[in-house]
Amino acid sequence: MSELVTADVFNWLPECYQNRARQIAARVAEIEAVLTRGQPSAIRDAVLRLRGQLRPQPDTALTEVAGEFRLACSDLPEWAISEATNDYLAGRVENHTGQYMPTCAEFARYARSIIRSFIAERASLKNEAERRLQRAEDETRRIRIKTERADPKLKERVAKLAKSVRTGAAKVHTGQRHQGTTDEMREKMDALRRPCAVQPSRLLETRVVKGARK
Repeated sequence: MSELVTADVFNWLPECYQNRARQIAARVAEIEAVLTRGQPSAIRDAVLRLRGQLRPQPDTALTEVAGEFRLACSDLPEWAISEATNDYLAGRVENHTGQYMPTCAEFARYARSIIRSFIAERASLKNEAERRLQRAEDETRRIRIKTERADPKLKERVAKLAKSVRTGAAKVHTGQRHQGTTDEMREKMDALRRPCAVQPSRLLETRVVKGARK
């Protein structure tokens, strides 16, 4: 998020975007603080609490369990580890018998479910920040283009450039220009025409006409 809402970015953002961008930055900073990974000592304390009240998994040593928990929960915040420990000890975890210690994978998966809402909110805020920054860039670009097009000097430069491009360019004809027909040409055309034979009408031979005569 730091690359999206740094101070230098705020300087060029339009005022209508600055307030919301700062709100997003503040909320993301709060979430980042909440999700700060805990110390290894917090993981060790959780393992000792679980081991003190729950039976260990068969054929597992405490030192091995502690090492596996440390790897599985190394990126979790301390409060999530503590809440997950409390839920396991209080029997509030679904599909847990309350007799044996959870495996490191089960414990880490449950602890991550506790912080899932914060992770989802952070991702949503980052997406919103990216969309707003893109919208601000597009708006700034449109304003700049509009200002440049309204500049009389720019219009004059464009006109001169267009004129210089057209000067000396070959003329392209897309078709022949219309020409009128003279009397001499009309006479020649009439002489070339073939007379059309007049076909006699066969209307009198039809059944309708013959029946009407009768």
